[in-house]
Amino acid sequence: MSRVVFVILFMACCYILKGQGEQKNPIALAFKPQYGFILPHSSKVEHLTHTNPYGLELEYAWNMLKKKNWRQCNCYSKTGVSLLYVNYDNPDIVGKSYNIVAFAEPYLIRRNWFLFSARMGVGISLLDKIYNENTNPENTFFSTTLSYIIHMDLNAYFRFNEQYSLTAYAKYNHISNGGVKQPNYGMNFPMLGLGLVYYPKGKLIFPEHVKDEFKPEMFYNLYIFGMFKKVREDTNYPEKTTYVYGLYGLVGRTVGVLNGFSIGTEYLNDGAVKEEIRRANQNADHQSFSGLVGHHLLFGKFDFSQYWGTYIYAPNRSRAFYQRYTLTYKFTDHILGGITLKAHGDAADSFHAVLGWAF
Repeated sequence: MSRVVFVILFMACCYILKGQGEQKNPIALAFKPQYGFILPHSSKVEHLTHTNPYGLELEYAWNMLKKKNWRQCNCYSKTGVSLLYVNYDNPDIVGKSYNIVAFAEPYLIRRNWFLFSARMGVGISLLDKIYNENTNPENTFFSTTLSYIIHMDLNAYFRFNEQYSLTAYAKYNHISNGGVKQPNYGMNFPMLGLGLVYYPKGKLIFPEHVKDEFKPEMFYNLYIFGMFKKVREDTNYPEKTTYVYGLYGLVGRTVGVLNGFSIGTEYLNDGAVKEEIRRANQNADHQSFSGLVGHHLLFGKFDFSQYWGTYIYAPNRSRAFYQRYTLTYKFTDHILGGITLKAHGDAADSFHAVLGWAF
């Protein structure tokens, strides 16, 4: 799993550096302390949510102001990498995390003294306290030292001189191993903060570019996905590595420069469910078929998609609905690659590498 997220980080960094070229996009450095709380999304983790995480984020970013960057989404944006330290205010059980995140951040509102943006990021999380049946059985949040982090942010920037801006931000973070190893309830923790942004080259000046006329387009995508998943040992069986794989197809339409909607279907073959059925001596099918309705946040070659899934055939599933979150990058006119996370409510189910074809 961590190797897949590393590939996404590398891919995002290549995308960032690709935009630098002959005339460098201006750099921004940020210092961002933050404070938050943990959401009690399951009774299995509720006893660990009565603390307030706090942390510090150091950010290195480029403001993508060139015309070719503008054309990717008819907007200005910022892309970069951040180092995030979080202390979960529970040193004996939950400990701390050290995170590296690649992000993309389109500016939604621009004024002479004010900017407002939305950010999406994905990265690797190094955790210093994880579940251990003997030494740390209470930590049902995390069971692997290397996990991943995804987040969505809203940011406001207030310029008070040529080189400095004050920033206020709200973050929604999720850390999990995506179901690779259990227990994997994961952590959802919103955070708020005030920070300082420094522009080494001075005032940020946005060139005037004419927006291209938007023309709605249909899109047709087919994806395959897969990842391994471990089933925990019990009194009768040892821990076993299984494989989860499937495919889903979409038909969609863009409704704006940054937005699109789609419908589709999904097939899933879950080897972990198959193993659990075998251990329980049951006679149920581990496969499932679903219907999907999705929204696509389109940012250049990146597509951050959120799907609402409804099980049509799933005899071993107790829930009728799920969510799927997918981040892909379009390498060519037809080939896409990225990551996807399936979740039931706030509980992560499984994390997969995904490869797609755009027709």
